[in-house]
Amino acid sequence: MKRVFRPFWSYDLPKSEAWLADMASQGWVLAECSLLLRRFTFRQAQPVQRSYQIGYGPSSQPSMSSYLAAEGWSERLQQGKWTVYENERQPSQIKAYPSRKEVLRRNHKISYIFMGILVYLLLIAMIPLIALGFSLTQDTPMQTQKSPLWAVTWAAAALAVILLILAIYSIIKLRAASKGFQLNHEDIKKTHEQQKPAGITMTRLKLGWMYAPDRLEEWLEEKERLGWNLYKVGLGGTLFHFSQGSPRQMKYHADYQVIGDEEYVELHRQAGWNKVYSSPFSLQKWTIWSREQTDHAQQPEIYSDPYHRLKHARKIAVSYTLLFLPMILLYSLNVTAFIDGMLQDGITASRAWNTSLMFLCILIFGSFTVRTWLYYRRLKKL
Repeated sequence: MKRVFRPFWSYDLPKSEAWLADMASQGWVLAECSLLLRRFTFRQAQPVQRSYQIGYGPSSQPSMSSYLAAEGWSERLQQGKWTVYENERQPSQIKAYPSRKEVLRRNHKISYIFMGILVYLLLIAMIPLIALGFSLTQDTPMQTQKSPLWAVTWAAAALAVILLILAIYSIIKLRAASKGFQLNHEDIKKTHEQQKPAGITMTRLKLGWMYAPDRLEEWLEEKERLGWNLYKVGLGGTLFHFSQGSPRQMKYHADYQVIGDEEYVELHRQAGWNKVYSSPFSLQKWTIWSREQTDHAQQPEIYSDPYHRLKHARKIAVSYTLLFLPMILLYSLNVTAFIDGMLQDGITASRAWNTSLMFLCILIFGSFTVRTWLYYRRLKKL
């Protein structure tokens, strides 16, 4: 028996699958794996050529379709929601593979968690760093105070650094893995092939449109009626590139999803929608769809009934509220502490600057949250 410890095997499934195939070619066949210990156990056998695919999904769902079984796939082992499939055929002979949809969904959920940890740690570190930077610009000497709990402080700092490194590493690896899976989609290839058209063009910056997507849709449709045709969206979805052409009656829709999988894209494509932009971020998965109106009596809509459109708007408002509310509360506590310090010890330049900075952050994040609920309110009145 041979045991191998691989703590981050699920971050790069193609690499793990190739590793399992290489072990089988050396005569080590996978016998079992421990997800809790991140450990794989192999037994020695005759060297064989195998192809492996690691799947993820609820254990209650059917394990494998008859079509995949006909392609030579079989279950090697299953633990929890993970299933390891093997195939005796050569990769060039395999025409179908188990779905990666649930793996993509899992990657995005984990990325969301680590993104929250990263944002929290950066916000916690921002306050003392700003205060330290401001103090270094002053002529007054810095004073340090001894504390009997420095061991706890250093232990917490070390833990924060480890969490920060783990969060950054996990986000980068998971995003790279998800991008590798999605590069096989035709619509993503088409997005990368967009080129600047000939003729007169213009670029417009649109910040924060995701907090009021209906305003963005109206703005894009008005540009099309004036003869400015949208051909590209860049720089994180904030730069909109137009080319001067003929006026068009277009319908745009900005859609928010946790993850837009292959089925989601194909469903809208069959309905006649074209994907103009898709955000690469796991924290905010926005997609902008466009469709030309051929029948003015019936305008195309992704959410055809008011209930689902209102439900979509509520999901946007709730998601951004949960994202920004902890930041607002954190900055509010700091503003209260700075104001209390100024009332007791007097106003200094450092305290005034920090109080103004925290108050500005409260206004910015608060406005983002309010705008999402105003968007929900506008749709509710329709």
